[in-house]
Amino acid sequence: MTPEDKILERLEAIEGRLSDLQASKESSSMLLSELTPIGNHAFRLIVEEMETLNGRVTLDDILDLGRKGLLTVPRLTWLLDQLENATDLWKILHPAFAPTFPHIIEKMGEWEKDGVFEKMSAFKNAGGNLLGSMSPEDIAKTGEGLAFLISQLQRLADPDLQAKVTNLIDMLGEIDTANVKPTGVFGLIGALGSAEGKQTLGLLAELIKVAGKFTAQSASK
Repeated sequence: MTPEDKILERLEAIEGRLSDLQASKESSSMLLSELTPIGNHAFRLIVEEMETLNGRVTLDDILDLGRKGLLTVPRLTWLLDQLENATDLWKILHPAFAPTFPHIIEKMGEWEKDGVFEKMSAFKNAGGNLLGSMSPEDIAKTGEGLAFLISQLQRLADPDLQAKVTNLIDMLGEIDTANVKPTGVFGLIGALGSAEGKQTLGLLAELIKVAGKFTAQSASK
């Protein structure tokens, strides 16, 4: 190859590179022409948003936000560590609890069919309506009444009192209301002459004594 050929070859290579550069320049110019309107529009939007924030957000606010963000880094790190620990715990507990989940879902399905959740919702609504219709004073009085009722129910734990209540219920159960006949004064006197009648008179005497005792105590108060 002669020197002239080498020079021509180099010139052709240079011309090819210049053509590539020209094409790249044209592509860049086209891209820039397409991006320029988008950039201008975005810049206008940023300016408009900054104008709306004028007076509301200051540089001190931004610096304070950045400072608080840096101060929360240790807390975020601790939170991520706790999340990792919880994940590890779940990996340990999952094999033990996983078999129970289908049973829980099945049981909840049965409760749904039986209307348990609907009843709970109705009970919640009823409680809300009740509380809504009561003033704070009414609620306080109701609480006092419930406390009194519970204290009286606790007295039923006394075996002697239980025996008396049982005897009273049994006595009422022995009364045959279907065979009750009209009785006058003489019939009553005759009934009181029997052993059962005398026992009843003794019971009435005890009731009168107890009633008089409580009446005297109430009068003294």
